[in-house]
Amino acid sequence: MSKATHTHGLMKDPDLPVTADGVTYHLNCKSDQLADRILLVGDPGRVDTVAAFFDAGSVRFRSENREIFIATGTYKGTPVSVLSTGMGTDNVEIVINEIHLLKEYDFERCAWRPRVGDADVPPGVKVFDPSSVKMIRVGTCGSPFPDMPLAALAITRHVIGMDNTCLYYKVKEQMQKSKDLQEVQRVVKEQTSLGAIDVYATKAHPAITNGIVAACKAFNGNLPAGSTEQLYVVGATATASGFYACQGRAVGRFREHLLAPKLVEELSKVQFDVSEGKEIVANIEMETSAVCFLSHLLGYQAGSMCVVVAKRAGAEHLFTTSEQSGQALKNAIQIALEAIVAVG
Repeated sequence: MSKATHTHGLMKDPDLPVTADGVTYHLNCKSDQLADRILLVGDPGRVDTVAAFFDAGSVRFRSENREIFIATGTYKGTPVSVLSTGMGTDNVEIVINEIHLLKEYDFERCAWRPRVGDADVPPGVKVFDPSSVKMIRVGTCGSPFPDMPLAALAITRHVIGMDNTCLYYKVKEQMQKSKDLQEVQRVVKEQTSLGAIDVYATKAHPAITNGIVAACKAFNGNLPAGSTEQLYVVGATATASGFYACQGRAVGRFREHLLAPKLVEELSKVQFDVSEGKEIVANIEMETSAVCFLSHLLGYQAGSMCVVVAKRAGAEHLFTTSEQSGQALKNAIQIALEAIVAVG
């Protein structure tokens, strides 16, 4: 196994921070050290937890730089990387940009690789298929859904972007014309305090969402008799740019300054009429909008699944125990790995 010993060295272009030998500024790795199938976790401490599920002795690369830790190995013979983003969509934006750079920039030619379907591909130049990049975020979250069981998995279908990171990117025409995304955005603006904020909507890739659901069913189907099934709910994810006011938490003297003090209550009542039927807001967290929005722009396949560790609506507001959340997170990791290697 190799461990990153790269130094940032000479980077000639501050707008494309990469060394001459192809080491990116934040991820601190080269293109051949990062697999096409990637699990994204927020907490760097979870990288080892995920890597423990890899095939025995298969971890061939590790890197640690700031909050971004990477381990690359195989799961059931398929190359997989696990990468920690740290907290927030701002960090995710860094990670997705550098994944794009590692996957699609030809450091020998100093040019972007042509994609499948491009015209005038130079002889001998390998083309890139963007759908080969597949990512699943595995994290923790709170839920505004009153009937959400603690330690259930919230699987993302649509996303409410309450952050502003992706507002710096133009929306693809396909996304602008999506009736489902228009519905999500309209309902949120009309029925919550978020009308005062420039929210946007995006969607997890259906192949990833369906793959996670299939993996959940298979996981439960393979449990020994009498075992507790892993519960899951498919719905919309609300992504915030912070933990407190941004998620409707009022602390001390900040209480009178909140723009959306009843956010959780409002989200608990929201329903969307989308192609798949009625959809509720399943969870609130801090990364999924950027994972899905930016991946969609690039043609990558991405989705998200989070363990519900906090029930924030209903008669009782509760936290999971460490035992509950720990077991559910292990289940989520195994389910995500099964999904990421199975999806075509």
